[in-house]
Amino acid sequence: MQATGTTTRQYRTKSQKLQILNELNSGGMTISNLARKLGIHPVTIHKWKREMSQETKKESIDVTEILLELEKIKQENNHLKKAVGNMAIDNEILKAINEVLKKNQQSEKLKPQKK
Repeated sequence: MQATGTTTRQYRTKSQKLQILNELNSGGMTISNLARKLGIHPVTIHKWKREMSQETKKESIDVTEILLELEKIKQENNHLKKAVGNMAIDNEILKAINEVLKKNQQSEKLKPQKK
C-alpha cells in the first residue's frame, strides 16, 4: 500500500513569510491562488498576515514608549547634573573652611601662653 498525500512540513523563516506577504500585496493575487501556487494552506497565509500586523503594532508602540522614557531620562540627567554641580561647590567650600580652621589651630599652638 502506498501512502497518498503525505508531505513533509516546511518551516518558513520570517523573511520568507514577509516575502510571500509582499508578493500577495504587490501581485494582485488572491490568498487562495498564492497558497495553491506555493503549496500551502490559505489559513497559514492569513495567520502570517495577522501575526505580522500585530508585530508592526507592537513595534510602533515600543517607539512611543522609548521616546517617553528617553525624555524622562534626559530630565533626570539634567537634575543630577545640577545636584553634582551643587555638591562640587559645597565640597570646595568645605575644603576652604577646613584649611582656615587648620591655620587657626596652628596659630593658636604657636602663640605663647600667658601664665
